[in-house]
Amino acid sequence: MKNYQLHLTLAVLSIFLFSKLHAQDAPKREVGLQFSGIDFNGFNTFGGFYKKQLHDNVYRRIRFVSGGLFSAFQEDNTSVGLSIAGAIGREKRKSLDQKLEFYRGPEVSLKATYQYQQLADASVIGLNARIGYVLGLQHHFNDLWAIQIETIPGVSLGANFPSEGDIVGVFDANFSNSVLLGVARKF
Repeated sequence: MKNYQLHLTLAVLSIFLFSKLHAQDAPKREVGLQFSGIDFNGFNTFGGFYKKQLHDNVYRRIRFVSGGLFSAFQEDNTSVGLSIAGAIGREKRKSLDQKLEFYRGPEVSLKATYQYQQLADASVIGLNARIGYVLGLQHHFNDLWAIQIETIPGVSLGANFPSEGDIVGVFDANFSNSVLLGVARKF
């Protein structure tokens, strides 16, 4: 009977200890805000992101690019529009020193827009798909906070669907110098 109790006690302790060891290997996550086109005239864009570690130095990234709501009012003409976009990708990281990492990887994004003009009594729906390659640096201040800077050159393909008329295709090779500045909270 004592032998049975000893085995049962060792089994329960082993399960408890191994579950604690496994919990320490939980994937790392990051959430934050990104800013681009920073100026003081009010034309700033921003978005959010979420990153989850898949395995050593490989993360899945999901970006929620900020939507836009715009309008123009004239005496007899009003234009309104809405834009929203999101992206998903995978990034690989390489440590450059104790606090600085270089990351890179592919990203796919989708953007949808809607615009209505009162004078023409017409609306346009636009869809745009983009494939880009992320290049960035992330500096870790401590175990909880980091700052990052990145650029995403890419190629996009889209179409506009007006309420009246023909569908218009759009191809855009966008190798821009746009830079995103981000703040990340790690957990």
